[in-house]
Amino acid sequence: MKKINFGIILAFMLAVSFTSCRDQSTKSKVLINEVMMQNETNATDEYGERSPWVELFVKYYGQIDVAGYILEAQTEGGTPQQYTIPKGDQVTIIPARQHIVLFADNQPKKGVLHTDFTLDPTKTTTIRLYNSNKDLIDEVKIPANKLRADQSYGRKDQNSTELGAENWEVKDNNTDDDAYVTPNTSNRVNDVNQKMVTFREKDPAGIGMAITAMTVVFSCLILLFFAFTLQAKISMNMAKKNELKAQAGSDKPTTAATDNKAGETPGEVFAAIGMALHDMQNDVHDIEDMVLTIHTDPKVEESAWSNKAFAMRQLPVVRK
Repeated sequence: MKKINFGIILAFMLAVSFTSCRDQSTKSKVLINEVMMQNETNATDEYGERSPWVELFVKYYGQIDVAGYILEAQTEGGTPQQYTIPKGDQVTIIPARQHIVLFADNQPKKGVLHTDFTLDPTKTTTIRLYNSNKDLIDEVKIPANKLRADQSYGRKDQNSTELGAENWEVKDNNTDDDAYVTPNTSNRVNDVNQKMVTFREKDPAGIGMAITAMTVVFSCLILLFFAFTLQAKISMNMAKKNELKAQAGSDKPTTAATDNKAGETPGEVFAAIGMALHDMQNDVHDIEDMVLTIHTDPKVEESAWSNKAFAMRQLPVVRK
């Protein structure tokens, strides 16, 4: 018993050590994707005004309602300021793999997407996101004076869930690289589809695609043929078994046709046919009691049984 308890304790300690040593990451379906601290010429809200903003991204392949989520901003050494996204508005429902922008303008009366705090680019600020259960699901720390006007701080890969400054980059529209400021858009805008380019290089005429497609189609048809054939055989066998069970369970006597093999005629049938032919050819008729038998009288031309002459009483003939 002591050995078992020692093994459980050791396994628990190993699990805790591995958990503490692994890289920090978030398994949340909603992430903080991009932040702009000072907005002068960038995105505007529904009133046409510019203010700092925080972009959230749904990396889940299904829509999520962020109503009830909490967005928090805390400057270094300051008090955390929290904004709870109100419920009851359709704009809080984010479709799969899409974005939503919250404007940090300290004017929550403008709508559910306007927070009750703002952001100061001159102070180190940590932005956190909590779900409706108040569980921390993502956070990012932006150093003081890290961003100039119209620059944003975004994830290098929006599909990555890793935390830490090495996974974030400064995005600027005035540089020659592809790190553009992209509110409500993917962080990386690809001009070409690399998979399509590779496929075009390997199969310019499309012959490989045609052969592959035809092979898949005909393979599916062959599989369907065998599947339906097998299903038909199984159905017929089951029907025969059910019929045999029904006959075995019934109390009615079986007929001569079911007792004999298929294609064979019982002997009683041949006997009946032979007797009928014999009677027809010989005109045989047995004289039986209580049966009226009519014979023709050769002395009388009219031999109908209803002749009145046959009904009259025959008088004795007097011979002289």
